[in-house]
Amino acid sequence: MERQESPPHGRHLLSLVDELLLGIIDQIDTHETLCCLARTCSRLQNLTEPYIWRHLLVRRGSNARQVATALDNKTERTSFVQDLSIRYAFKDEDEDGIEKLGPLIRFMDKLRHLRIESPCPNNVDHRGGGVFHNWTKIDYTSLFEATVHPQGLPPALPMLQSLHLHGHGPDERKFTFGRTAIIFFHPTLRHITISCINFDAEISHANVPAEKLKSTPLQSLTLVECNVNVPFLDVVLSLPRALQELNIGERLFTFDDCRPSLDPQTRTSHPLFLTALNRQAGSLKHLEHIGGDVSCSTSLIVDAQGSAKLRNLAQLEYLQLGFESSLVHYIAHNGCPDSLRTLRLSDAALSHAHSYSHVQTVLRLATELVAKRMSNAIDLELGFAYNMFSDALNVVPRHSWGHSLWDDKTNRDAAYEIATALKVRGSRFRMFGQKFDSGNSYIPPYMFGEEEPTEVLVYDSDRFWTFGETSHQASDDETFGVGAPGGDRKPCVRCQQAGLHCVIGTGVSDATRDICLKCEVNGYTCVASAENSDAQ
Repeated sequence: MERQESPPHGRHLLSLVDELLLGIIDQIDTHETLCCLARTCSRLQNLTEPYIWRHLLVRRGSNARQVATALDNKTERTSFVQDLSIRYAFKDEDEDGIEKLGPLIRFMDKLRHLRIESPCPNNVDHRGGGVFHNWTKIDYTSLFEATVHPQGLPPALPMLQSLHLHGHGPDERKFTFGRTAIIFFHPTLRHITISCINFDAEISHANVPAEKLKSTPLQSLTLVECNVNVPFLDVVLSLPRALQELNIGERLFTFDDCRPSLDPQTRTSHPLFLTALNRQAGSLKHLEHIGGDVSCSTSLIVDAQGSAKLRNLAQLEYLQLGFESSLVHYIAHNGCPDSLRTLRLSDAALSHAHSYSHVQTVLRLATELVAKRMSNAIDLELGFAYNMFSDALNVVPRHSWGHSLWDDKTNRDAAYEIATALKVRGSRFRMFGQKFDSGNSYIPPYMFGEEEPTEVLVYDSDRFWTFGETSHQASDDETFGVGAPGGDRKPCVRCQQAGLHCVIGTGVSDATRDICLKCEVNGYTCVASAENSDAQ
């Protein structure tokens, strides 16, 4: 019988209909593989190109020029782009050419996600009056204006869903938001993140047509390291139909060019802040507010109806506040919404206080607020920002001064007090620290290539006596070992010298029979296990 030759794999693949080929291509998850497939033949190139262009990351001007040339050569490629990130560094060679992309973004009619990230003026070369040459090379303000007021052309970016913007203007306008505020009228945007800007514009309620109020689909707004103008924020919050998440991070890191206004009428310490929040009272579920650098703060102007306004956020489930936030005052005065499930308190604005007593201060403030002033059944979280104490806070076994912060029983007792008060209400208490795995720390907003801090669980009231991985029950729990076999309180030499009382265990084997439980729990070598009991 004559043997029949099998067709080559490539020919067999090309015998499939387009629908099946597209199903195969859709499973390919590497850009390099897609490009290799596109180079095989014109048919596969046409099928593969939409996947190749779907996600674009541009890091350098040379990349931008190559992308711009390819888009110019085949204009339909602009409709393939769904996710575009332009994130270039503080180097002239990385910037030259970025501007080539600006005019082309206007025609990316299927673009859903856009991130523009340019160098920040807080680089050393630009501080202290240095000329700022690294302003954003993408004219995003004109781009956003074309999305709302297209000037006779089809609206730009008609499918845009999310925007991350870290951009700066030239010279004295490097922190100006201004006309960029038009983006809040975009008809499809659902998620906006803006960082490192003066969040302000010459727009008031009188400038907003009635039909634009409660009209946009915006679901989340995040401001990172921004100087927030409350009258402008009030206008912005009048536009979404149902905002669900609002994160307001005022500037923690300031210098001469970007200090916040000291006019109390414009700050979040003014009663207008609560009025602005109430514009989304029917939908807001997640709210965060960091009040910023305490040295630039203005005195709280107390709103007599402030607690009632805060309680009016009837859908709010998660609330995160810096201790310096004006909202803490109202939480302390019966302002907690009935819907709230979790309150998180952050020391981010206080973490520059390089003092051993810092943790005690934070725990004292939390005790006063939650344990003594509140009776709501809510979970409490304490978030300690990264600082010089983070290693000790995160219960690394030995810090530079020889012990972790939780070896201090005063700190542990303060945590127990909060945990006990919350357990009575059926609630939970947790503490978190931060660490940078690389050993190099960064500040927000975290730019491309910068490590973001990892959150570490320090304490959980569900493991009442444990801090990190160390249990302190043997020394802190007065009932520990009472009534158990061998439960007589008898200290070993080492623990006796430390002024602690321990329980001598009975153990099932001779090797562990004389080990004191305090030493056993903490992994020490008990004297009683190495010498006979007479030596004690």
